[in-house]
Amino acid sequence: MKRYIISFLALLSMVCFTSCLTSGIDDPEKEFDGADITGGQIYYRWIDAAGNVQQKRIARAIDIDDEEQVFTILYAIGTTLDEQQSQDFETLKKVVVTLDISTAAIIKPLGDSPTLGIPGDWSKPNQYEVTAADGTKKVWTVVVESYY
Repeated sequence: MKRYIISFLALLSMVCFTSCLTSGIDDPEKEFDGADITGGQIYYRWIDAAGNVQQKRIARAIDIDDEEQVFTILYAIGTTLDEQQSQDFETLKKVVVTLDISTAAIIKPLGDSPTLGIPGDWSKPNQYEVTAADGTKKVWTVVVESYY
């Protein structure tokens, strides 16, 4: 009898705690079709005299050309960096860029474009492929240039 009660309770718990939900679940392939770059930041990163990694966000504006798929970050150093850091930054060889993309999309660098979030060469335009959840793909050119 004890075995039947345990079996019954086990069966009851499987029925009560198992979800049979088949509708109302978001389908990212239907919900999220954007393959766009929507924002971005630019940083200068260096190692200080004590050997610690330091980072400063640089003042910026953005320009998005949806038709040509060109995302431009316009920067102004101002008083954010000291003179030596400003000179190093102006080469755009060790700049850190982060990008915001459409919800549920993924982004990957093309060719020799730098990996986002780590120092890379932004002295030239770089290309990235953004893939939406529904499979739509767009190739974006990302440009970093001075306000001046």
